[in-house]
Amino acid sequence: RGRRTDLLEEVAGDPLAVEDGATTVDLPPCGLASLAFDVAPAAPARKPAPPEQDPAGSGAEPAQPVYTRYWLHGKGPAPAGNLPVAVHIRPGRAALGQEPEDRTSVRVSVACGPEPARGRVELDVPGALIADPAGPLDYDLPARGHAAWEVTVTAAPGARPGRYFLAARIRDGLGQLLEDAALVTVRQPGPPDLSLPLDELLPLIEADQQSLAGEVGLALSAGELTLAPGGRGELAVTVTNRTGSRIRGEAQLVSPYGSWSVIGPWTLGFAADPGGETTIRYPVRVPVSARPGTEWWALVKIMYFGRVRYTSAVRVAVTG
Repeated sequence: RGRRTDLLEEVAGDPLAVEDGATTVDLPPCGLASLAFDVAPAAPARKPAPPEQDPAGSGAEPAQPVYTRYWLHGKGPAPAGNLPVAVHIRPGRAALGQEPEDRTSVRVSVACGPEPARGRVELDVPGALIADPAGPLDYDLPARGHAAWEVTVTAAPGARPGRYFLAARIRDGLGQLLEDAALVTVRQPGPPDLSLPLDELLPLIEADQQSLAGEVGLALSAGELTLAPGGRGELAVTVTNRTGSRIRGEAQLVSPYGSWSVIGPWTLGFAADPGGETTIRYPVRVPVSARPGTEWWALVKIMYFGRVRYTSAVRVAVTG
């Protein structure tokens, strides 16, 4: 069964005739239509693989954990399952000053959709920080319910100045690991005060952006790949973590449509310990039938904790 509805899918409009899984609607010039359909429930998805592995074929997102504020990664529609339960930390950034008694607070919340949800929030607290309560935080939500906790954050004795991420994680109905994170800086400047005069504000914004860009380093294995028909190669990017806590994210390969069968997979999860690095590898397999002289570009989009970084583009060419 189908029906017309409004943009927010809140109005039950005229019914639509559905035959063999298809329907026909008329659109005016430059018009749009919102349609809603009742469909049979799909078979339950298999339990996904452990976090930070690719649960291929499970019905879950290929890169785990799933970052709940996915729109900050420019990923478009919501991840698989439309996040029936979500976890968030607000604000996304906090600062601890010079004094040992300095403290800040963040609000951890969970919310669900039309189905009730029960579970546990696990807090991933780096060693340089102390969170109270430290978790786990249990929740039992009715349909469209929510719960929230105020978490006080202080610096641990001897904590070094730096940038640290406090993360909150839950599992949804598919078994996916969902995560949100807040940046907590220790003895570093907080976010710029936007009420300052422009001549004072701009240098602070520039310094803040430089600190953000310095959280990770990106290094490509090569500036170009030249392969013969039937040849094999690799596009690799090394991510160096310069923050004081473990980062987790997703590395998405970007290349023209015609190259998708040659280089991939299209996305991979990654993690890097404080001060450590990890290398993300994309095999390149040029078919024997490839035409010499063919070439294209490829780059990698790195996403973690609401940040987006791009590598430079690599030229991939097929020789004679």
